[in-house]
Amino acid sequence: MHVIIEQQTNGIELIKISSKQGKIVFTNYGASIISWKVDDNNVVLGNAVEADEFYPTHPFFFGAAVGRYAGRIANGQFSLNGQTYRVEQNDAPHHLHGGRNGMWQRLFDYEVVECEEQVQVIFTTQLDSSEDDFPGNIAVKIVYTYDVTNTWTIEYFAESTEDTLFNPTNHVYFNLNRDNKVVDNHEIASDKLYMFPLDETGMPASEVIDLGHIFGAQSVTLETLFTSTEPTLAQQVAKVGGLDHPFEVQEGALTVSNHDYALRVKTDMPQIVLYTFNTPNVWEHQMNIYKPHSGITIETQSLPNDINVFGDKAASILRANTPFYSKTSYQLIVK
Repeated sequence: MHVIIEQQTNGIELIKISSKQGKIVFTNYGASIISWKVDDNNVVLGNAVEADEFYPTHPFFFGAAVGRYAGRIANGQFSLNGQTYRVEQNDAPHHLHGGRNGMWQRLFDYEVVECEEQVQVIFTTQLDSSEDDFPGNIAVKIVYTYDVTNTWTIEYFAESTEDTLFNPTNHVYFNLNRDNKVVDNHEIASDKLYMFPLDETGMPASEVIDLGHIFGAQSVTLETLFTSTEPTLAQQVAKVGGLDHPFEVQEGALTVSNHDYALRVKTDMPQIVLYTFNTPNVWEHQMNIYKPHSGITIETQSLPNDINVFGDKAASILRANTPFYSKTSYQLIVK
């Protein structure tokens, strides 16, 4: 394994890791993944060449660590321990992805630990209540490990000074196609494929759509899902122009694949949000080269808005002075 640190402007640094099997690039800006190449095919969306200009300006959370709360909180409001909190409504009227002062647009401190068969990048930051209006200050450590099996592992460590919410994820967009065409040909597979429908406000409902029952198999291509005439599913796809939905899979295991690659995802988080980059045209910028369905996110997390759905049983509640730990891995297999 080999590591090169490249400094750009605006305090942005690239951590370039290479092995015989592949190359991966992280940045301290948002603790983001910006490139992952196998056989010179980049399977994630991002911009390494102009990272110092691209990442501070784009609105799409490309490859970034997201928090303190991934997903939406309805009306930017929740109750915890009998007290009501109001947080930024940056996706009006809802709160989204920790708000403008969340993790995705900050420079992380980091250190690199090199070994023969793996490299670790240890990112750290502090989330303060005064910046985002959530209760409690959280010390956050995110460890990225890239190893010789073409596996990128994310480990989240956190501890809060008060009871609060903590629901971290990485907003990586994958596109496994060599020609970078849309991801509609990608297949999703798990022994359980439960999709949470969205209500009229964009919040997930508590009931699920069993895709295995609809399609008679525990795998389905996105194109098949998008063109389904099953009424509820068709209505959900039309609502957002693709997917922007939480899923629950069997024991946290999901495979996303095309003819060339299989991406094996394993997580201890209870849900996964799949988003097919449905509206890239909202960013009017010369560096916006994207079209709808240019990528698919695999955001491992707890259910968006879970605090308003499950109350004090929400998975996102982090009690004061109680260590948080979560682990997600993505392994890229060449077929």
